[in-house]
Amino acid sequence: MPVSEVIRRKRKELGLTQEQMAQRLGVSAPAVNKWERGSSYPDITILPALARLLNTDINTLLCFQEELSDEEIAQICNEIAKIMEEKGPEAAVDAAEQKVREYPNCGKLIHMMASMVQGLMMMSGGWSTDREKYEEKIYSWYERVTECSGDEQVKNAAAYMLASEYIKKKEYEKARKMIDSLPKQQADKRILNARLLLVQEKHDEAAVLLERKLTDVLNDLSIVLSMLMNIAFEEGDMKRAEKIASAGEQTALLYDQWGYSPLLLPMDLALKEKDVEKSIGYIRETLRMLTERQHMSESAFYWHIYGKETFGRKYDEAMETYAEKILPGLLAEMKTGKDYAFLQGNEEFEELIRAYDK
Repeated sequence: MPVSEVIRRKRKELGLTQEQMAQRLGVSAPAVNKWERGSSYPDITILPALARLLNTDINTLLCFQEELSDEEIAQICNEIAKIMEEKGPEAAVDAAEQKVREYPNCGKLIHMMASMVQGLMMMSGGWSTDREKYEEKIYSWYERVTECSGDEQVKNAAAYMLASEYIKKKEYEKARKMIDSLPKQQADKRILNARLLLVQEKHDEAAVLLERKLTDVLNDLSIVLSMLMNIAFEEGDMKRAEKIASAGEQTALLYDQWGYSPLLLPMDLALKEKDVEKSIGYIRETLRMLTERQHMSESAFYWHIYGKETFGRKYDEAMETYAEKILPGLLAEMKTGKDYAFLQGNEEFEELIRAYDK
C-alpha cells in the first residue's frame, strides 16, 4: 500500500479533515493534500509526529514490513515462548503486545500472538485466575485479525474462534456477526492435493496432508460428539449421553489419539453428573497419562507427521515437554474451576491434586 494511501486511510479512520491534520502538525492543508495524492512526501523530521497523530508506527506509515514471512513469525513465537519460560506469563504477554503494536496490520502475526497468549494462560493456570484481565485483550486481537487484509484462512479461523467464544458468553449478536463473515462454502483442497501428489508418486507429501486431514476430522468429530452428549444430558436421557460418551472414547482409542483424549467425554459426563467416584477415577487416569511418556510416533495413522523429527526433536519428546506445560494449568482449573467444585473438600481428590502439584 502506498504511503499516500496509508495517510489518507488512517486520517479518515480517525475522522480528521485535511485541515485539522495540517493544523495539528503545523503544516499547510495543501501540503497534506499533496501527501495524500502522492505528489509529495512528508519531511523526515515530521514523520514521528505524523505517526503518533495517525495512531500508528513509522514502519506501517512507510510500509516497511507490513507483512511478515512465516519464518519471521515463527521466530517471534519462539522469542515469546522463551520469555514465558524465563520471565513468566506477564512478561510474555507484554512482549506479545509489543509485537502487535509493532506490526498492527499483520493478521497472521496478530493471530499467532492471540493464540499463544491464550495457550500460555491456560498452561500457566493464569486463565483460571486472571481470565478477565487477559480475555478482552486476546479477543480484541482476534477481532483485529478479522479486519486485516491478507490470509483469508487466518481471518476465518479468528472469526470461527470468536463466534464460539461469544456464544459461550451469550453475546449472540457478536457471534452472529462472526458467523455471517465466514464463507458459505469452504472446500478443503487437501484431498485433491493428496490425489495429485499420489499420481506424482510423492507418497510422503501426500501422507502428511492426509494424516493432518484425519487429525482435523477427528477433532471436529470430538466436538460434535461432545455437543450431542451435552444435549442428551440436558434432556435427561442418560442412556443416550453415556452411549455418545462411549463412542467418543472408542473413536479416540481406535485412531490412537494423543494422551488422555479417550477420557475427555466420559470424564466430562461424570463431572456433569457430579459422580464423585467416577470423576476421581477419570481425573487420576488423566493425570497419570499426562505425566507418562507418550508414543504417538508408533501410530500407523500418523507415522509421517509424528514418526519423524518435529521441531528438531522426536515428536514423543516434544509432546512430553508439552504435557509438562499443560499440567500446572489443568491442576489450577481442578482446584478452582466450577466444574470441579463438588469435589473440593473430598480427601481423595485433594490428596490426588497434592501428589501432582509439585
